Amino acid sequence: MSVEESPGFSRGRGFNSEILSLAKYLASSRPEFSLPEMNQYLSRKYDEKELYTILKPHFFDLDLFCGAGYTCTKLIKSPLPADEAVVRELEAQFKNPGLPLHIEKLIETYIEKSCGKNWHKGETAALIHENIVKQKEEYWTGKGGTKYPKIRIISYLLYHFPVYFCQYQYLLLGLFRAGLLMNKMSIIDVGSGPGTITLGTLDFFRKLKDIYSRNKMDVKMNIRMGSIEHESQNIECYKELTSNFHTGDISNITIDEPVHSFLETASVPKNADLIIFSNVLAELKAPPHERAVVVERIASLSKNPTLLIIEPADLDNSKALRITQHALINKGFNVYSPCSFIWGKVCSGVNCWSFQESGNIKAPGFMEKIADTTESYRYLNTDMKFSYVIMRKDGLAKHAYRVKGKFMALSNLKKHIKKHINVNASVMSGNLGDEKTFVFKICDGTTSIPCYAVMPAYHLTENNRVLIDAMYGDIVGIYGTLVRENKEQSSINLLITRNTIVNLAG
Repeated sequence: MSVEESPGFSRGRGFNSEILSLAKYLASSRPEFSLPEMNQYLSRKYDEKELYTILKPHFFDLDLFCGAGYTCTKLIKSPLPADEAVVRELEAQFKNPGLPLHIEKLIETYIEKSCGKNWHKGETAALIHENIVKQKEEYWTGKGGTKYPKIRIISYLLYHFPVYFCQYQYLLLGLFRAGLLMNKMSIIDVGSGPGTITLGTLDFFRKLKDIYSRNKMDVKMNIRMGSIEHESQNIECYKELTSNFHTGDISNITIDEPVHSFLETASVPKNADLIIFSNVLAELKAPPHERAVVVERIASLSKNPTLLIIEPADLDNSKALRITQHALINKGFNVYSPCSFIWGKVCSGVNCWSFQESGNIKAPGFMEKIADTTESYRYLNTDMKFSYVIMRKDGLAKHAYRVKGKFMALSNLKKHIKKHINVNASVMSGNLGDEKTFVFKICDGTTSIPCYAVMPAYHLTENNRVLIDAMYGDIVGIYGTLVRENKEQSSINLLITRNTIVNLAG
């Protein structure tokens, strides 16, 4: 987006045009200038607050950071500092996931404003209960629908919002650790709904800015947040919630007017750095491989965006995501994570059910209120279990490791039933078993037959416990594992015994 196309600017509007032209000149000719000194060159004098208000929508396009002292500094785009102390403090804030109190109050205030202070009682609660059930049925099966469209947003905020908010911030933390979050970023929330991802982004950067300040790190940021949404009621909610979110010390964060459109026909954002599709692709009528066309189109005017696609962990939606992922690979994107193609081959994405489990969130107060019933389990949603993929165009991957040494590709396991072998593979699930038998899905990108590493608890040793401790997507080397065929499940099991050695690869 050029400066002239920025929100709030209209060509030929006298004073705006003069101020903006001068700011463009100063930004291009010097590393720093103060807003008051602009009055030396303008046809009339302006209060510094006036100048700031006029120019704030344009700071991003001008590559400027303008702080509370009204001094504007040229911003050179670079990764946000991820010093060990900063990462450690940020991780500590997400150790016990849940909605921050200010977000919880923001949501509950909106619910009270929409439904009254007694929204969790009587007839209103009954409508919400019914709608939550209908909404889940509609989302998971594609069937159902609700007779109460006006209450849909409230049901979403009560049931889906908290988990979606927390799991997104979990992934955002990973992007920060990896150096993929920049001091100047254009972020697009695609299919924004009432603003889960946008609010999660604002809260994350506020936390990060506070940590930088406490560590006496002068880190300047300029963040632009855009969104696309086709439901008018969602946009109304989005605007109210985001306008009432206080960004604290982040003075240079701009929330653009939401783009009111279907994803398939929305105007394409230019030069986006991070594009998020959170629980939205599954809602498209197109089959999974055709959803990639929508994603590619939204990203088409961005040079090297990071794409983050999140979908539910259920069998159908999780498998559909991998098919979409494969179609995007065919369109020139590469997988950053969680998949690693350690043999240099790209899998077909067929029959792949892979998801992350990140524990439970603390139920916010408003969720506990609506769940205060004999069937509370129906209205509590605290399990962070989701499928995701992060994609780029530059070949960058979280794990660049390629197989070295004498290892068996998983595609060859059927030829070696009842033999002891060595394999390299990514751990692609949490424990799918129980306390007596640990079961982990593994993958090396070579086979569509499900493969699992199975370890009876009594075989756990210091030499193989890396399998238990591995993070989702980590690559492990497994030495001396017994190949077994599970004909009933049409899968291959690798038995991990006390004689098996497991270590992190790479």
